[in-house]
Amino acid sequence: MSSTAEPTSGHLGHLTPDQESKVIEFWIIILTSVATVLSAVYDVPIPKGPPSKLFAALDKINEPTVEAIISALKGEDSNSETSNGTVPTELNGETNGETTAENGTDNIEQKSLDKVDALMNENAKETIISEMANRKVTPAHFASLFSQLRELGVQDAEIKSMETILSQMTPQEMCFAILKMIKQENPDSLLLRSLRARKWDVGKAFSMMASNILWRKEMEVDEEILPQGEEYALEQSRNPKATPKEKKAGADFTNQLKTGKSFLHGFDRDGRPVIYVRVKIHKPGAQSEEALERYIVHCIESVRLIVAPPVETGTIVFDLTGFGLSNMEYPPVKFILKCFEANYPESLGQLLIHNAPWIFSGIWKLIHGWMDPVVASKVHFTRSVADLDKFIPRTKIPKEFSGDDNWTYKYNEPVKDENAVMKDTATRDSLMYDRMMIGIRMISATAAWISASSQSDGKEEVSKVEELKSRRNAVIDEFRVNYWKLDPYIRARAFIDRTGMLLPGGELGRDASVNGQAKQFGRTFLMDSDLEGCQQNERP
Repeated sequence: MSSTAEPTSGHLGHLTPDQESKVIEFWIIILTSVATVLSAVYDVPIPKGPPSKLFAALDKINEPTVEAIISALKGEDSNSETSNGTVPTELNGETNGETTAENGTDNIEQKSLDKVDALMNENAKETIISEMANRKVTPAHFASLFSQLRELGVQDAEIKSMETILSQMTPQEMCFAILKMIKQENPDSLLLRSLRARKWDVGKAFSMMASNILWRKEMEVDEEILPQGEEYALEQSRNPKATPKEKKAGADFTNQLKTGKSFLHGFDRDGRPVIYVRVKIHKPGAQSEEALERYIVHCIESVRLIVAPPVETGTIVFDLTGFGLSNMEYPPVKFILKCFEANYPESLGQLLIHNAPWIFSGIWKLIHGWMDPVVASKVHFTRSVADLDKFIPRTKIPKEFSGDDNWTYKYNEPVKDENAVMKDTATRDSLMYDRMMIGIRMISATAAWISASSQSDGKEEVSKVEELKSRRNAVIDEFRVNYWKLDPYIRARAFIDRTGMLLPGGELGRDASVNGQAKQFGRTFLMDSDLEGCQQNERP
């Protein structure tokens, strides 16, 4: 069966009006959830009614202080600019939250965004830092949100886990967890993955995303797996002061990389990064289940970093050459399936099972029964390099699979001090707070887009919506650029960095090609010849 192009319907930039309305509905649930928590934390009512009510309140804020925001939301005004930073209703051209005819309503969203942009300065940054340090947030503040999640179908056991985790987190950790999870991706893409995975049921999609955030925290993806990475595991395995358990944990993780049990190499015909898994190398019991799961997440997260729009998925080749029953272990298989079905939804493009022996047929019947139908539909069996060539260009298939690429996996160990910059926590936190302020502007731009969309029934209104979408996209791009500045401070360097697949600033280097040609997916690709000349030329 030949490869098909990456589907576009339901993906970013290719949404039907109904699908876009689902994205808006999803964002409304998110914004409502955030507002509900903030309302409980600060004991302040959120303006009821259409989004324009909230913009009318925001437009009264004249300085980036919590007091000014609370006063504006409570409608506390006086006859002149107040000491708490609000602007009087009369001077703002508004009455009871409605814009007067003098100012008109045409540009209320744009004006409010101008105000938000102006307020997001160094003073705002200092205010946010102070609030994060001093504000107490408890699980009780999330009571209304938990009630909403129950209505959306989230199980009580998951909510109980959320309560336990939240009780151990500071406000800063809560915010940073979300900001780290998004990484370089467009936030809408994350929402769309959950929507597609849950057949466009917004409630179920929101429940899935909430559960995913919980899973990442429990798995310590952004707290340990990514910031510790390969260097930490290697040092742990060699540290004479480490306990036997710690040494084994480090060695188990590192051995997966040293043996080349799996490796990332090249792209398939549709631009998806390809991970090869050599199953015959796996020995059940040779490593702990925890170490293997952390290694699997490490690999998936590496792929996330080199996927670029319009491609959103990866390809896995399970090579069963030389496979025997002594290589079979079911828990890792179940973990991988759960990852792609629940924790990284819509991230698997295709799964190629290569050169499976007859003994695998019985095992496959069992595994197939565990699979989500969507994941199962992406499985293809291949027997020869000609079969693989239908999905991956033969020129990019390694020679051990009878391809033409004279490339052999060799693990490059971490270089001394390659993560030294991570010790600069002051710069890290400064960039993270910058990210938070960009995030506030992005949320505001999203709310403005939603507000205008709810009133767009004429050509002028449609034009206004498009202008707001463009403005929002510009902020989202700032969010992406910020991530690549932050990346060296929160993610330990990995195999993809040392081999030049991923270059500083998010550029893609060697092996970033499709059908043997460099391909641009909105990011710069550098080929070997460019690297040799130390030039960074953008390829069309």
